[in-house]
Amino acid sequence: MSDCIQNNVTDVSTQSREKLWNRSFVTIAIANFLLFFSFYQLLPILPLYIIEKFQTDSATAGIVISMYTVGALACRPFAGFLVDTLNRKPLYFWCFFAFTLCFIGYKTLGLIPLLAVLRFAHGLSFGITSTASNTVAIDSLPASRRGEGIGYFGVSVNLAFATGPMTGMFLYEALGDTIVFVSAITLCVIGLILVSTLKVKPREKKPHAPLSLDRFFLTRAIPQFVNFIFVGFAYGPVTNYIALYAKELGFGGSGWFYALIAAGLIINRVTTGRLIDRGYLTRLVGIGMTIIVFAYVLLYFCASIPVFFISAFLIGTSLGLIFPGYQTMCVNLARHDQRGTANSTYLSGWDIGIGAGIFAGGAMAEHFGMHRPVFLACTVALVIADIIYWTWTSRHYHKNKLEG
Repeated sequence: MSDCIQNNVTDVSTQSREKLWNRSFVTIAIANFLLFFSFYQLLPILPLYIIEKFQTDSATAGIVISMYTVGALACRPFAGFLVDTLNRKPLYFWCFFAFTLCFIGYKTLGLIPLLAVLRFAHGLSFGITSTASNTVAIDSLPASRRGEGIGYFGVSVNLAFATGPMTGMFLYEALGDTIVFVSAITLCVIGLILVSTLKVKPREKKPHAPLSLDRFFLTRAIPQFVNFIFVGFAYGPVTNYIALYAKELGFGGSGWFYALIAAGLIINRVTTGRLIDRGYLTRLVGIGMTIIVFAYVLLYFCASIPVFFISAFLIGTSLGLIFPGYQTMCVNLARHDQRGTANSTYLSGWDIGIGAGIFAGGAMAEHFGMHRPVFLACTVALVIADIIYWTWTSRHYHKNKLEG
């Protein structure tokens, strides 16, 4: 009996000593930050750059810019298959390299159709690179601390989201567009150097399994995929229309809205990872799903600046629970050789939701002549998502999880 107790204590202490901040994980997190920072740095200045350089209207610029999302979404299922089939480090490096080269094209191409093709290619390379980055990061984590690690890894994206657009706009206003592209290329080159130093175990050579749907899409994670589409649908209008909504309400400082979202995200992602690993995964996601409904109710009925900013912080807080939670679920529902597919399924749901939300939000705002009904639709979508989560998604996870 004493030997059994001693063994259990040893197992627990061994798990607690498993190293989270290993060299590979830190390197991937920094490279991922540089990837997303270079992307977010370009977001606020690209419409201005296209309109000024090509003497076109904002609608045309919007179509060109949206080709990035189309490219990222188009490659997601294949990205997961490639990450699970090919050696991950070379795939990660060369797609990161292609992503870097695309920044040069923005300054050298002189025709709008070619720029649209470039944006599509940029989205393709980003889709594969981000899927590979997430998968290599998860491979470097100890299983007992996976939820905590995914939470910390997500902070690299949140920090880029919080600082990238502001930096890009400052550089553009102070020094012009060229410095923004040079900065993006320089940061990506640093990221490439970091990726080249990674020590990633080569994939074991196994007989090729017959192609099936679950090599491109994790069918076991359909409930998580559906839920994440609804969450993305609600967040899409926030990314594009919150400044216009704030203007309709007579508020200023919409930039602080995004900063508060990022703050809520970072605080929660840092503090809840350990709770996910201790078995509170589905409860934490459920809390996040309920908080985000409340946040959008506040946003819809918003009548003052404090409420406007409180809703932003609550949106960030809820997403800080939802993002790592859904990703951990998808990974735990997948076999070891399906982690790339799990990540691409998770990211595909987000891409589809974001795209649908932006498209539907724009159409609704045009129809009603205001943006408040858009956020009512977002609230309804999140209520549906909350019901789906508690009645289907969480139960499905507990019945079908392979890990965790």
